[in-house]
Amino acid sequence: MRSQITPFSILLLLLSLIGTTGCGQSSDTEVSEPPLPVASAEKIAIPADNSLPLKDYLVAGIPAHDRNWTGSDMEQAADALSEIAKQNAGQLPRYQSLQSGKLFDRIIAADNLDQYQNQNSPIEVRVHEAIILMQSSNRILVLYATAFADQKVGDSEMIEMIGTTLRLSAAIVQLLDEFLPTLDENDPTYSVRMESLDNMRKNLATVVIANLKVPTESHLYRTSELKRLIGYMQDTYPVILPALPEASRTEALQRLRTLIEDPEMQPLQPELKSLLTAVEKSPEQPEAAQQN
Repeated sequence: MRSQITPFSILLLLLSLIGTTGCGQSSDTEVSEPPLPVASAEKIAIPADNSLPLKDYLVAGIPAHDRNWTGSDMEQAADALSEIAKQNAGQLPRYQSLQSGKLFDRIIAADNLDQYQNQNSPIEVRVHEAIILMQSSNRILVLYATAFADQKVGDSEMIEMIGTTLRLSAAIVQLLDEFLPTLDENDPTYSVRMESLDNMRKNLATVVIANLKVPTESHLYRTSELKRLIGYMQDTYPVILPALPEASRTEALQRLRTLIEDPEMQPLQPELKSLLTAVEKSPEQPEAAQQN
């Protein structure tokens, strides 16, 4: 039976809504909920790697993998991958694939975010470009989630795509922390922008709570992949959690502690404990930013 609400659909909701933050622009990204596999992960073999040689992706219009991508590059990749997936979703790039692994690595690469930390570039430009990157990554996430449901890609690809979403969310939080002090309280759009920031924090809270459910989904993901996801949470939650509304941050910490105490989580307990330590050390959000 397919669940009606999944971590994927909530992540997609954030990616759609986050386009309204920071620059007063709304997103026209359509939010759709990809289905999930119906069988137990123990009964699902890792799908065969039917991805293409790197040169074929170039011919299809995907930017070169051997350089950092901008938001526009990710948008171009999303367009081309959508066409490939229409024909055969099994031809999407795969994690650690001899055929296409280098391209998959570029899609999820953390250094795609380096440009947004360059303070020599105007903050408005960086926020706008980051939103394009996030919306385009959203489209690619949909492709992989749908392919995962059809058993054309495996749990490794999904874990990496979720991890990428977490990194993008953390980057957006950092950009908005930098952008917020530049806003003029006398600007007619100020209240609208602040409301958008408040909505973003609430949606981030939903993402965090949803992601804390993923480690319990051993019927969908192998333990090795869940351990890697928790590592991505440890890298990003110290940035994301301080941006949450106070009650939601408390809820997230409590849910994490509950996971650690759950006997069924024993294989993941070392990683979960490290995650708890990391987020407990993250600073509280300044009171002025806690706009509940």
